[in-house]
Amino acid sequence: MSKPLKKTCVPRPPANVQKEKHRPDVSPSLFPPLAVQAIKPPQHNGRLLNRPSEPQPKLPYISHGSVSQEQKPGTSKQNGLKGVSGKMQKHPKKKEPLDVTEALKKYGTRLTEFEQKEILGYTEIWYLGLKAMKIRKYDDEKGHYIMVAHDHIAYRYEVLEEMGLGAFGQVFKCRDHKTNEMVAIKILCIMKDDQTSKTEVKILEALLKKDKDSSTKTVQMKEHFIFRRHLCIAFELLGSNLNEILKKRHRQGLSKNLVRRYACSLLKCLQALHDEKIIHADLKPENILAIDEEHSDIKVADFGCGCYEDEKVFGYIGTRWYRAPELLLRQPYGTAIDMWSLGCVLAELHTGQPIFTGRNELDQLSCIMQVLGMPSIDVTEKSEFWTAFFARKWKNKTVAKHAGIRHPKSRPLVNILGTTDPSFLDFMQSCLTWDPKMRMTPQEAMQHKWILEGHRNNHNGTHDHLRHEPKDSTVEPSFPKALLCEERLARLRNAYNPLKISTIKPLVKHPP
Repeated sequence: MSKPLKKTCVPRPPANVQKEKHRPDVSPSLFPPLAVQAIKPPQHNGRLLNRPSEPQPKLPYISHGSVSQEQKPGTSKQNGLKGVSGKMQKHPKKKEPLDVTEALKKYGTRLTEFEQKEILGYTEIWYLGLKAMKIRKYDDEKGHYIMVAHDHIAYRYEVLEEMGLGAFGQVFKCRDHKTNEMVAIKILCIMKDDQTSKTEVKILEALLKKDKDSSTKTVQMKEHFIFRRHLCIAFELLGSNLNEILKKRHRQGLSKNLVRRYACSLLKCLQALHDEKIIHADLKPENILAIDEEHSDIKVADFGCGCYEDEKVFGYIGTRWYRAPELLLRQPYGTAIDMWSLGCVLAELHTGQPIFTGRNELDQLSCIMQVLGMPSIDVTEKSEFWTAFFARKWKNKTVAKHAGIRHPKSRPLVNILGTTDPSFLDFMQSCLTWDPKMRMTPQEAMQHKWILEGHRNNHNGTHDHLRHEPKDSTVEPSFPKALLCEERLARLRNAYNPLKISTIKPLVKHPP
């Protein structure tokens, strides 16, 4: 008789862990994690199209789909040198591109009519996407590029999978057949303003010149080019973003020491940006990527909303939950908005939950008042938005529903963070202030006591984050302290929830 199969038990997440709220869809991130699903089969309005399963004819030898000039293995002897051991050592093959004439002669019949004309504008042909299902239409009604799995980009890159879709474009994981490297290519929407696209490239080029040793902690651009009227930007391929890392940990947050390490990297980035008078304007966990699987360090990505201080493109930018008060109040803004976003990000990394989760702009201001109290007259006197919605129309039903129920200073920051560390609390309070003039600069933050404590601990060899954090930070911690902290924070959220909305159920997704 055959032995009965053993049942495998799958561990469940803790019962007291909250489900994630729907994040606002303002300025969605274009750099999600690597761990994504494969490209889906063709759909009515699908983004990517896979070639349907059918018998494939025998093709000429193509290495990884490449059309570069290589000899088929076994057709000729390979040169080599004798090493120290006396054994023959093979030279690595060096790929050579095809010229246009040879590519058309060999593979022209398998290209579309459009490609047969388009290829004449290229001098080097590295990849043709011969195994892809060729299409005739390349843009959808929203101006997004319709990409086919294993098709080519600029006769060099092979599309492997879609990594993200945003309001202004898409990001694809690709193989560079010239260098045989994996890259991320951002293809901007054809309807996006040319000025904003040029500004993004200008910022990335400035950071690339400044970042000789990866000291700026920003994602590095490899090159940019125009392909079928779309601006394409090739980046180094990084790991998961911090929002995905928190979700894998069931929103239990990171240790304070690991948060401090990430804070140092973010401050280095902001200091480099502010030295160049650059505003990122959309700093959030989705736009912060881990550089490896161990999540030992991070880099900042997605400068689609970025601008120079003296060349502001948008008057209303960023994602609502991380948007500074001066943006909500329609006031002039500068590099200080990034320090506000930094405070929101660090609070979320520590607790596992966003600190301000307004359902609209007015509710977002009310959430801020719950923690910081009412703003001073100096902050609000020049804001027409504040005057219209909080002073003249205070009795309006919509305003009273949110602003009247959320009482100022009803959620102390010390209760939200669940810590009594005075240096950490002071650092957070110095980032989260109504007045942008009173906010810390990145230079001042680097000299803050909380940051310097981390430098001293590392210098003395006391790596507390290794004791309190598992080696793989995506694994749920085994110690009960995090569970107790999460349970306490859940009780506090319910206590300061006059609307009696259950914190276990996700909020309804509202338009920005």
